[in-house]
Amino acid sequence: MTLPPPPLPHAVFTGAWGDTETRGWSAAQAVVSEGMVTLWIASPNGWMQQFTAPASQVTAKSAAQRITLNVHGRSYPILADPGAVGRALNLTGMGIAGNLIDAGGVSAASGVGRTVNQAAAAHSFTAGGGKEFLTAMRASGARVSRLGYGAIVAIGCGGGLALVIATLVITVLVLNV
Repeated sequence: MTLPPPPLPHAVFTGAWGDTETRGWSAAQAVVSEGMVTLWIASPNGWMQQFTAPASQVTAKSAAQRITLNVHGRSYPILADPGAVGRALNLTGMGIAGNLIDAGGVSAASGVGRTVNQAAAAHSFTAGGGKEFLTAMRASGARVSRLGYGAIVAIGCGGGLALVIATLVITVLVLNV
């Protein structure tokens, strides 16, 4: 007795598509269903289909709250929370200003704000179906890579630690010469 193959997964990632030409954002939905991937982008005239392609022809690269779909030589970046980008820039500026005017409270508030902003973006990624979408893409035959917040934090902390150690070693070498 031959059993039918299991149904291919279905998942949707909801976010905002970043138009690199206008530098604007539009609501977007990436759908993987029955081995096909479709990207829908909102326009003033309604939802427009950007592409539909077999999952095996689509590459999904994800870092933090972004999923970038690459198909037919074109990239489609989709952010779960595009407002997080502007907030991060403003909070970083606030931290720099706090350091320049030697206002420790402002610098600390900037750091807390950036942490909360990252947590909110991570929540948006999960709420928008990011994890399920990547899992369904992989199961449908797409090439998928993911660099999550944990890895990004580890890289940042590791880089910071390496910088401190290098500075310490150089200082010791210079003082002993």
